[in-house]
Amino acid sequence: MKIRIVEDERAHAEAISRSFGAALPDARVSICATLAEYRAGLASDPPDIVLIDLNLPDGSALEALTCPAEEGAFPLLIMTAHGNEEMAVAAMKAGALDYIVKSAQAFACMPQTVERALREWNLLRKHRQAELSLCESESRFRRILQEIPSIAFKGYGVDGTVRYWNLASELFYGYSAGEAIGRNLLDLVIPEGMRAEEKRRMLRMAETGRADPPSEQCLLRRDGSRITVLSCHAVVRRPGEAPELYGLDIDISERKINEEQLEYLATHDELTGLANRALFHDRLEQSLHYAKRSGRIVAVLLLDLDRFKIINDSLGHSFGDRLLSAVAQRLDRVVRDTDTVARLGGDEFVLLLAEVTEPDDVGLLASRILHELAVPHRIEGREIVMSASLGISLYPKDSGDGSTLIRNADIAMYRAKQEGGGVFSFYAPEMNQRAMETMEIESALRLALERGEFTLYYQPKVDLASGRISGCEALIRWLHPRRGVVAPADFIPLAEETGLIVPIGTWVLKEACRQVRAWQAEGVPIANVAVNLSARQFRTGDLPGLVREVLGETGLDPHLLELEMTESMVMADHAQVVAVMEELTAIGVRLSLDDFGTGYSSFAHLSHFPINHLKIDRSFIKQIVTDPNSATIATSIIAMAHRMRLKAIAEGVETEAQLAYLRKQGCDEIQGYLLSRPLPASEYAALVRRDAGFSCLSAAEQGGGRTLLIVHDEPHTLDSLQRALGGDGYRILTASDAFEGLELLARENVQVVLSDQRMARISGSEFFDRVRVLHPDTVRVVIAGQAEREADSDSRNCDQPYSFLLESWSDELLRGQIQDSFRWYETNLRSPREATLESPRCPAARDGAE
Repeated sequence: MKIRIVEDERAHAEAISRSFGAALPDARVSICATLAEYRAGLASDPPDIVLIDLNLPDGSALEALTCPAEEGAFPLLIMTAHGNEEMAVAAMKAGALDYIVKSAQAFACMPQTVERALREWNLLRKHRQAELSLCESESRFRRILQEIPSIAFKGYGVDGTVRYWNLASELFYGYSAGEAIGRNLLDLVIPEGMRAEEKRRMLRMAETGRADPPSEQCLLRRDGSRITVLSCHAVVRRPGEAPELYGLDIDISERKINEEQLEYLATHDELTGLANRALFHDRLEQSLHYAKRSGRIVAVLLLDLDRFKIINDSLGHSFGDRLLSAVAQRLDRVVRDTDTVARLGGDEFVLLLAEVTEPDDVGLLASRILHELAVPHRIEGREIVMSASLGISLYPKDSGDGSTLIRNADIAMYRAKQEGGGVFSFYAPEMNQRAMETMEIESALRLALERGEFTLYYQPKVDLASGRISGCEALIRWLHPRRGVVAPADFIPLAEETGLIVPIGTWVLKEACRQVRAWQAEGVPIANVAVNLSARQFRTGDLPGLVREVLGETGLDPHLLELEMTESMVMADHAQVVAVMEELTAIGVRLSLDDFGTGYSSFAHLSHFPINHLKIDRSFIKQIVTDPNSATIATSIIAMAHRMRLKAIAEGVETEAQLAYLRKQGCDEIQGYLLSRPLPASEYAALVRRDAGFSCLSAAEQGGGRTLLIVHDEPHTLDSLQRALGGDGYRILTASDAFEGLELLARENVQVVLSDQRMARISGSEFFDRVRVLHPDTVRVVIAGQAEREADSDSRNCDQPYSFLLESWSDELLRGQIQDSFRWYETNLRSPREATLESPRCPAARDGAE
């Protein structure tokens, strides 16, 4: 079988071609990209069947259908995508055998579709041959027709009496030949309302001897259901006999359904089934026309999903499509039958609320929509929580024009997005002013490069082992002539959206490399410089080529350049990402994964990335001292980095407690405002020249010997505890609440923690829950009442170093308990830290009853 694919989308053509490999191994598939190429090969290598895209670069498939040289030579199957539905229907009427709506499912079923089409084509061809030889051999004609399973053939007299009924007729209509022959055709398959017209047509064909043109008919089956067929007729006259009528029916029910689907897709979104942009605009105009007479309010709600792009890029477009469909179902469920939900494209939806009585009703519905979307979605075994930004405009308050209402709702939605998402906002005239300001910023941003308004600041990275500067990160600032210094957060998202991030990113790369070379010429001992890459830079253009060009122009050693990319950037297309990263490392530059922990990394994929550093996102560092979840994520990233022989870098370090905790956990490098804010080039060079290290690093992990932390929110009791234990040679630290205690634990080497159970902000057991995760190598003693002890003991595992001291403690009891705790620590938890805790025995709880 020779199959010709005429398709200008190479990926589609190859996907179709691959589908024939297993299903039709003997098929020979050839691919053409244009009509001209297709026509050029017809004479030398005619195909058995052609699959042709509706729209090609040099013309339409309609031209192939209407070309006399090609007509009837072989069957043509039209392939179409959504958006060309009306033309596809026209192509069918022009003579295409069938059409296929492009989709992954259609590509997978392509061999079966082609085989079915060829069968139908061959059957039609056999029928034409049989029709030509009808007069020569009627018996042969009947035998051929009887063997055709997909074409119903019936012979009947002028009065409608059935004389011939083939196998396909039995399958189509449900009557066996024995049941049908002798009965009237009108009673068998013609609906009652059509019988009079059908009878007149029989008489007309018999009188004139000419068959009516082929036509579509909706006929009856035995069970009462309907079947749509394409009917052709023939009149046979034999000398001395009454004319005989013959009907040939082809089942086109499925084709009619597909045509209806094409017409449906012309007005509906293919993915979600919601109204599309065209249908929404039509309904909006109708609603406005009615509202002008009724005096009712019309509301337009524009909705955009928050962070959808990150999810779509990280988890794949298939996952994103399923999420969009789930969102569409929820939106459709919320509104009334008289309202319209449409998808405008991407993750943007719009709702039309017709006949609204009060504006407050719109706000209530908007709240309900956001609440409904916030319920977790369960997709492919993952639980995804979505939020959305929603903008609202109202007729007649905001405009009487449909397009303006949509634009105003878009402006309001943008304001909701700026407020952090997950909220709705009504349109207000002043929003137009802000929109104009955004446009002004965009215009100024386009000129900022050529006007030299950008500059780079440099924030040092410090090695925790030595306290020395190990490198820096180049951070862009915009020196706006009127607004002053504009922070990256205020213009980088706009640069990403407009595509300006690519030339800006190129400038940053060149300027950072130029500056390092200038420092080297001045004798400044520079370790390396890190430059952030944008998603657009990474995925478009020739990034490795750009890096080679910049390094060649500046003469910078590649090992002094580090490129930082975010976690979500590298998870979209694994194979392509690895190829680009390997090409970059081959140049000699270092690679770093920024904001790690915030995306959806697959560790299996991560292990294949040729990276040197993992940067822990600042959101985990902010609460690393007090929040066990943040600490667990951060320490897990450090451990994973070390197992993969990578360096772990913490960004956003702002307190000494954070620094000390990270140092205890083995973090390699840090950067943040605790050490230094981003500095202009001259100030950074001066800092490096001093080469004094950072004194705050040496303050971490002070003290040696036995260190005890006492946490109690009553000053008198705290003093009593300190006096009672002061003579035992401990180094004693005190804290008046749990959070102060957590800060001290992060900064100091503490072996035993003594805490009151009844504290104001959080209880002692809640405090120790955090300590157990954040500082597992500690012995914890809580002062509690008998009832609290019993209640808390039931829920705790005594294999953990945790014990109770009753409120009725004496100095002797207290001193003995603390001594036991230190001995237990020194027996079970003393370095090396890797010593296991397999069923250690807890320090015995002491109480006044002993």
